[in-house]
Amino acid sequence: MFLGHDVIKYHRTMETLLNGVIAAGFTINRIAEPKPSDVVLEEFPEMKDESRRPVFILISATKN
Repeated sequence: MFLGHDVIKYHRTMETLLNGVIAAGFTINRIAEPKPSDVVLEEFPEMKDESRRPVFILISATKN
């Protein structure tokens, strides 16, 4: 369950994610771990617990 919807979650380590990007021939430019805003936390208080680990990981990479 995520924000009231049934979703399939795929948990992977940072090692798996980043090494996969590198092995595919990319150079990693930047990594971001967005956190829920105060507005989202007000609407979905259960997300406060999710703030201790990233819900999403954004990877900017350039193909070599």
